[in-house]
Parts: sequence; C-alpha cells; structure tokens
Amino acid sequence: MLRFAKFKSFWVVMFLPTLMAAGDLDPIVTLPLERNERGGLHVRTQSSDGIPLRLVFDTAAANSILFDHAGTDMVSRKLGRDQHVYFPFTDRLLGFRLINQFTIELGRHTFTSNNWVSGPWKPTGLFPGRETPNYDAIAGRDVFTTYAVAVDPRERMLSLYDSGRDFEDHYDTVLQLVETNEHMAVSVSITRSDTGETQDKLMIIDTAFPGVLMFANESELEILNVDELATPAETLPTAIVVPSMLGVGRMDPIEQNVLIVSKGGFTADGVLGTAFLNNYRYAFDMAAKKIYLSER
Repeated sequence: MLRFAKFKSFWVVMFLPTLMAAGDLDPIVTLPLERNERGGLHVRTQSSDGIPLRLVFDTAAANSILFDHAGTDMVSRKLGRDQHVYFPFTDRLLGFRLINQFTIELGRHTFTSNNWVSGPWKPTGLFPGRETPNYDAIAGRDVFTTYAVAVDPRERMLSLYDSGRDFEDHYDTVLQLVETNEHMAVSVSITRSDTGETQDKLMIIDTAFPGVLMFANESELEILNVDELATPAETLPTAIVVPSMLGVGRMDPIEQNVLIVSKGGFTADGVLGTAFLNNYRYAFDMAAKKIYLSER
C-alpha cells in the first residue's frame, strides 16, 4: 500500500508464504508468522541492540520504515537527511529521516541496509482509531531485492532465500510480475457476479493489505460519490462489495469478495492482498520479477 522513493513513495504491505517442498532449497532463515488485528502477517524480530520489533514484510514499500512511538524509543538509530514519504491510500506526504546502516535481527540472520527511514506513524492514517500502531517496522523493497521470500500461511512460516533461486519445480505455477509505478503487479482474471463479465486486471501485489481492491469505473465512481483521484481510503468505508471469481496462472479460480474503491494515485487496476494470497503457499522473488504459487 505504499511506495517509497526519494521524494515520493507508495506502499501497499505484502506477506509471503513459506516453501513447504524445500527439497534442495535450504533457506537462509525461517521465521514464524503472526496475525495482526487487521489480518496481515508479521514476524517478531529485534533491532541489533535487542529491542523487540513487530516487523511487517511489505512488497510494495520501496524503502523500509521504523515507526517512532513509545515501543521503539529505545531502538538505537543514527538519523541522516530528510526523506519525504508519500502514502497514496491516504494521500499524505510526510517528513521522515533516513537511518544510516540500520540492522535488524531475523532469527539467527541479520540484515543491514541504509535504505531505512524513521518517522511518525499516526499522521500516515494507516492505523485509524489506534493509540499505538499495529506493527513497529516495515521490511520494504531493499529486503525483497536481497532475498526471495517464501510463505506458507497454513503453517504460518516465512523463509528467506538468496534472490534468484529457481523455485519452479517446487510450485504449481510461476507468474511474471510487471512493474507499475514502482509496484509489482500480476495479471488476474476476475469474473464479477454482478455483471458476469470476465476481465484480465493488472493487480498490485500488496502483502500488507488484508483484502482485495479493484478501482471503480465511471458509473461506480458516481455511486461512491467521488472522482477518480479520490484516495482509496476515502471510499473504503463505503466500498461496493462484489463477490467475484479470481484466477491466476493455471490455478483454479477462487471466490473472493472484491471491494470497489476510487483509484487515487495508482496506475494499476487494483490491489491483491493477503485475503487472496493466503489461499496458496507462495514464493516471491522481486529481483527476478516472479511469483510462484501452489495449492496449500
């Protein structure tokens, strides 16, 4: 649901299932996944100085984030220059600070990057009505270009592998990802129950978002009483809910409620979150621009 760039970023949160048929693929590390209150998946980790962190793996975040709040006050960080971060779901541009050489502990493995940013959580609008955020940190694009990530939502395990590994023999289908406005997207066949139409839609992969969104056409925008560039967050409370059949690759279509919302600043046709992805075990390799899926 978001991306991070030098002055603009989108982030949409994506979680990835672990590889069950490991075979000769030995992971660097495997971590247990937990569910947060919004239905997404996160892991328990810690900073290099031992402060516990709830970390979300977000395939749509171009940078990684450490949110400032009481739970992260003791995390050691060396702040660098200002960094503006744009949140397209809420249409907010916020001032953050770069963190120089920030390290997190992922089980027995450590990950160090200079692409982390630190800043406020409340003005993002991502945690409405909350006194504290649902999670402390976001693992973004720098993590996903370093590792291939495999997730098994039933076993609730997430594994990290060296990027560029070939998982094709371990999954039922492999799909090519398309880069759109710094997000990764995949073609999804969607059959709507209200119109009966079947269309191929380019859907952003967002493991931090629990549902499935599709952006409204002109008549649907009138029903929602908004224009095309209204933020999706503005129309989520009044979204049009359409039961649909969603299919990817050679996988059988799966029934899924799709929320029809405004488009905001996105260029794709919609957002594919964990409500759909968790029907599979899957692996995601952003560097190779591939996603692998198998029946659970």
